[in-house]
Amino acid sequence: MSTGTGKSYCDNGHCGVAVTPSGHFKVNRERPEGWWEGDLGKIYRPKYFNGGIAVHGSGSIPNHPVSHGCVRVSVPAMDMIWATNLMPMRTPVWVHA
Repeated sequence: MSTGTGKSYCDNGHCGVAVTPSGHFKVNRERPEGWWEGDLGKIYRPKYFNGGIAVHGSGSIPNHPVSHGCVRVSVPAMDMIWATNLMPMRTPVWVHA
């Protein structure tokens, strides 16, 4: 997996700091069907847990933080999460720095 870099960014007219926020959240929104064009790029089958922050599949999962704040996992890992119902709606998501 790969998370937020902690660095400032401006991408497609959206600027901010790429942080995956620490805290206790719950899955509150999801999109099961394939790839989606998000504000900051393409994401695969996202499970949102904090506003626009999600666990989602990606084609690029380096072993260091590179995202704008989401938690990136491989496409096969995201398919497994959906197939096994590992993260249904309202599942607790704990993010620790």
